[in-house]
Amino acid sequence: MKRNKISIAIITKNAEKHLNKVLDAAKLLSDDIIVLDSYSTDKTQEIAQSYELKFLAATFKSYGNQKNLANSMAKYDWILSIDADEVLSQALIQEILELELKTSKVYSIPFQNMYCGKLIRFGRWKNEKHVRLFEKDKVKWNESEVHESLDYDKRNILFLKSPILHYSMDSKAIHLDKAKKYSKIGAEVLKSKKKKSSIIKLYLNPVFRFVKDYFFSLGFLDGKLGFQIAWIIAKETYWKYKRLKEIS
Repeated sequence: MKRNKISIAIITKNAEKHLNKVLDAAKLLSDDIIVLDSYSTDKTQEIAQSYELKFLAATFKSYGNQKNLANSMAKYDWILSIDADEVLSQALIQEILELELKTSKVYSIPFQNMYCGKLIRFGRWKNEKHVRLFEKDKVKWNESEVHESLDYDKRNILFLKSPILHYSMDSKAIHLDKAKKYSKIGAEVLKSKKKKSSIIKLYLNPVFRFVKDYFFSLGFLDGKLGFQIAWIIAKETYWKYKRLKEIS
């Protein structure tokens, strides 16, 4: 199979669960795969080093910083950036192989989210898309502590049709742990911007978040898991403003 000159950059931390299928798919697209680890304590390193790829480790500072570091090690001009729980679909691999890459453009890829072992079709994750394919020297990740994003001109986005399969949180407990972590980081970010908590933000924002995700975005059509997702995201919103109040 002909390979485009695209590097694939992946950051990892205790990612053994899905890493094999992530790398099995990635190697069908690229002969330059970079795995940048944050000193995992599971079998991440062992799995990664069983493949022909570049494996390195660095102390974690932020998601954006880590991704930029991985990108800097890429051999090719074009980079596909994925996480260690994101698997390229066969249709996406073929689409990228046949793609005529256009300089100064970035490519947005649709996501299909697997949550607790099931495909989520509605709610806030419906029609989720992210720019993940871009030129190495023209696009960088910002270095926000949470919810990192790429800096690019939105007029330059082109949209691919085939999805990345995102194996998101595998259990309710994992989702709650992640929500607690993000709420603390989110509170610190708000504090740095001199934002304040309030009774309205503390109690009404979580309710609004739940109603929007569960009802307006049709999360209820995903059944029990749709409720669980909306509820945990609302809890994260509450924890964020509670923490902001404590540290302000």
